This record gives sequence, structure tokens and C-alpha cells, in this order.
Amino acid sequence: MQDPSKLLKQIHILIVDDMEAIRSMIKACLRDLGASKISTTFDGEEAWKIIQNQKIDMIVCDWDMPRTTGLELLQLVRSKEESKHIPFLMLTASNEKGRVLSAVEAGVNDYLSKPFQPKELEFRVIKLLRKVNLNAPSPSSN
Repeated sequence: MQDPSKLLKQIHILIVDDMEAIRSMIKACLRDLGASKISTTFDGEEAWKIIQNQKIDMIVCDWDMPRTTGLELLQLVRSKEESKHIPFLMLTASNEKGRVLSAVEAGVNDYLSKPFQPKELEFRVIKLLRKVNLNAPSPSSN
């Protein structure tokens, strides 16, 4: 089985969050895992522009953002043939069941509640690597 860090070097991850500190923390966690191609932006509207102009392999996106929310971005991504396959990890500070259900109905691949530990992010990202068809190994249970 291939090392997740080698797999992460092969994909382009887009981080979308309106808080710079969160974007930086997620980017640092992904870099620690071996990711090398990471783009970041502050809202769904800007994220959509990036998705239309670059090959994105995975999206890590906050729910609550100004202008275009994470849910709105997810719905847009899933509505277009060229982007509907992109694995999408939703971040939310709310555990409201209605929110999670809305995201699942819109086609989210996974979600992660804030605050989260780096190990939780690692587990979810490695899990989503399978959606990119790179045969990632199962996340360790350590």
C-alpha cells in the first residue's frame, strides 16, 4: 500500500474558510501529512472561481461564510458535471441534525465538527483520498 503522504503530493486540495487562522491551521495539518498542492480562499464565491479554473481533487470547506456558504458551494459543485465528483469535506461548528442532513442531501462526502484535532482531520482526508481513486490505505487507529 502506498504511503498517504505520497498520495497527498499527487492531489490539489482547496481549503475554504472565512477565518485566516482556520485556513492556516488546516493547511499546516495537510502539509504535515505530505500535501504539497494546496489552495486557500475565504468564501464560496471565490472558491467557485478557483474550481472553474483549476483542477481540484478535494475540497475542505467551512459551512458558515459570508456571501456564499459552504452548503451553497456544495450544491453548486454537485450541480455541474465537471465538478460533481470532487470529494467534499464540510466543516461546521454546529452539530445541529438539520444541518448535517442538509449537507448529506446535497451530496457531502463527510463532515467534521469544529473544533477538531489534527488527527481527526487526517482521518477524514485519508478516507476521502479513496474518492480520488488513489487507493489510499485505511487511516490508522493510533
